[in-house]
Amino acid sequence: MESINGILNILKPTGMTSHDVVSSVRKILDTKHVGHAGTLDPNVAGVLVICVGKGTKFSEVLMNGDKEYVCELILGSSTDTQDSYGKTIEERIVPDFNIQVICDVLKKFEGEQLQIPPAYSAVKLNGKKLYEYARENIKVEKPGKPVNIKEIKLLKYQENKILMKVKCTKGTYMRTLCNDIGVELGTLGHMGVLVRTDAKGLKIEDAVTLDELKFLHNNNKLNECLIPVDQIFPMEKVTIDDSYYEKLLTGNEIYYDTSLLNSDEFFIYCKNALIGLGHKTKDNEVKINKLLM
Repeated sequence: MESINGILNILKPTGMTSHDVVSSVRKILDTKHVGHAGTLDPNVAGVLVICVGKGTKFSEVLMNGDKEYVCELILGSSTDTQDSYGKTIEERIVPDFNIQVICDVLKKFEGEQLQIPPAYSAVKLNGKKLYEYARENIKVEKPGKPVNIKEIKLLKYQENKILMKVKCTKGTYMRTLCNDIGVELGTLGHMGVLVRTDAKGLKIEDAVTLDELKFLHNNNKLNECLIPVDQIFPMEKVTIDDSYYEKLLTGNEIYYDTSLLNSDEFFIYCKNALIGLGHKTKDNEVKINKLLM
């Protein structure tokens, strides 16, 4: 059977873990080499980037990309998990805000900042996950985590609910953002519905469901949703003569006029196939730094 290699943009439903989705894709495609790039909590829906075959070698690069979410902020109460699945721990009256006040507060949260992760999170402290401390009612000093919230846009405000679109870097906790915005508005807040709409350029309008993936695979139309790895990134392409194939695979440097290249990292092709990610070395030479064979 021909191996399957590439990236899938899967529309994850609520109620499934990211690992559940990976397991489903393994069964549908009948292959073990499947992973995800960027976890989504079970109660979050949206874009889940799935790497298949050689695509798994790109998971780290894909995880480091920016994300976009549509997020519901519910004002007037806080919960122990900072979302609507947690236990309510405090309630406050919600003032009658006008739109401009909300927009001004949202603007304050744009830019680089340190974000304190929620108690119920998988962030590790002294080798133990924060949610393990929380379940044992142990209070710990949580370290701040640098994040960059690139844009927050108000989509709708009605009664005690704010709907907003957020563009941010990897590792941003939307639950914590909702909590902090609620406090800044002079009340409390927690996260309601959350949908990831974009992950490193893969958009929700192009995502496929697991049922759609199964249909496409069973009807030999997988190419309609499987993205080749060299189409994910806008990188230069270098073609090396077939006679250097073995040298490339064993990690040797190969002569190439690097003055023709505009970047330090690029795709390397040999024998009419993509064989790896390469980088420049000294004296007009290139070398593979991530083998895809």
